[in-house]
Amino acid sequence: MNTIYVNLSSIYENQTIKKEINNIKGNSTIQFILTGINEEVNHALSLELNWGDSSNIESYKKDLVFNYREKSIFDEILYGKLGGSVMTQYEHTYTPNPSANFTSLTAQLLIYYSNGVYANLYFPITLISESYYDNIKKFTINNTQMNSLSTSNTIANLESKYTKQTYITYLQK
Repeated sequence: MNTIYVNLSSIYENQTIKKEINNIKGNSTIQFILTGINEEVNHALSLELNWGDSSNIESYKKDLVFNYREKSIFDEILYGKLGGSVMTQYEHTYTPNPSANFTSLTAQLLIYYSNGVYANLYFPITLISESYYDNIKKFTINNTQMNSLSTSNTIANLESKYTKQTYITYLQK
């Protein structure tokens, strides 16, 4: 799991912030931890989250009345966010396109604050498909076949310990 910690000071005016590119290899789950966003001056009222792939835009709103029977108060104690907050943890699983080595996406967070301003955060993400060697991981030799002595070539059947898939390999002298 890849974790992205988002730290942001208090927002006093509309802002658009672009973060650095995150390179992710293979199937991955990204977790945004938004507890580092400062809400002492302005409280976040709502959050819209666009993961950048074909999934729907997720919308979250702060409850008018915080229900202590259903929700934990640990975030209030640990992060000083009284009455609950939409600035918690969110996660999403990305699956890279098997027909492309690289897929570029941009996750977007749009936060609306109580004083009427917003913060628009962009997180560029590059999904990297695993290569042939990444898929094998560790392998064992199933069997080998030696050709004539004049060429000394070998055909080896290798089996991946990770996927149990067999790979036929031709080894030349």
